[in-house]
Amino acid sequence: MLRFPRWWWFAALVMLLLLVAPACNDQNRSDDDSAAVDDDSAAPAPDDDANVDDDAAPTGTKNPIVMVHGFFGWGENPILPYFYHVADDLRARGYEVFTTRCSPVNSMENRAHCLAREVNEKYPGRKINIIAHSQGGLDARYLISTMGWGDRIGAVVMISAPNRGTALADVVVKLVPDFAVPLVDHIMNLLHTDWDGFVELTRDYMNNTFNPANPDDSRVAYYSYAADAVSYIYPILVPTHWLLEKLEGPNDGIVATASARWDTVLGVEDADHWAVIGQPAGISPFDYIDFYEGIAQFLKDQGF
Repeated sequence: MLRFPRWWWFAALVMLLLLVAPACNDQNRSDDDSAAVDDDSAAPAPDDDANVDDDAAPTGTKNPIVMVHGFFGWGENPILPYFYHVADDLRARGYEVFTTRCSPVNSMENRAHCLAREVNEKYPGRKINIIAHSQGGLDARYLISTMGWGDRIGAVVMISAPNRGTALADVVVKLVPDFAVPLVDHIMNLLHTDWDGFVELTRDYMNNTFNPANPDDSRVAYYSYAADAVSYIYPILVPTHWLLEKLEGPNDGIVATASARWDTVLGVEDADHWAVIGQPAGISPFDYIDFYEGIAQFLKDQGF
């Protein structure tokens, strides 16, 4: 079997971090390892009157839909939106949709505080629904459980979220020697990212620290979609899909199917981790537009 020396993987990781620098420089957040807790991230009591929008199309959901990106994600870039043209399609169908943009690689705490600030800025006092991909689902869970937003969230739909971690994060964390972690973390902090973004996605952290600290809130409806890439997988994800198949079983190239299952499972899609958000640039046989239209319709039908 082809083996690469540890220093090669370390260099590859550093180069990968440098590639995300442009996306990170636009983040309005602290350089600290932990996100600062400020008044903007607190959850004000929901205002029932604020939920009534006279200008909103009657075909949409009761609560606006907030779309939350995952690990290494970005927001609604006009050229290459993270959820590829999904928000535009849903808006055209009468849904009120807002896409957040937070640090692409960081702790759940940091990203959840960013999420709270953006939602409070866009929808002060209003109840919302969340559709979240990958780590975004964990950010939403942290927002609800640790930050006390249970009365502000009607429903959260998680798509390929690593609710029990991913073996890929285990591999990355193990490849970086302990003596190099401070240097890697320092470099990441300069790029407005954090090494915790990798550590907190490991199976050990998710199962033994995050999940016990973030139980479901009975006031919120939790739904999830998992993915199992059987018919097609984007070529770049073939190696990671193979590795995860050996370590965890069926997967989407990034997250194991079993890890993505949480609470009420709405389905297991035959798609890879990128295809479920329409990436790259809509090149996929998976009908992701129809997928999100179905989620929005489901939320509407459930009264959210």
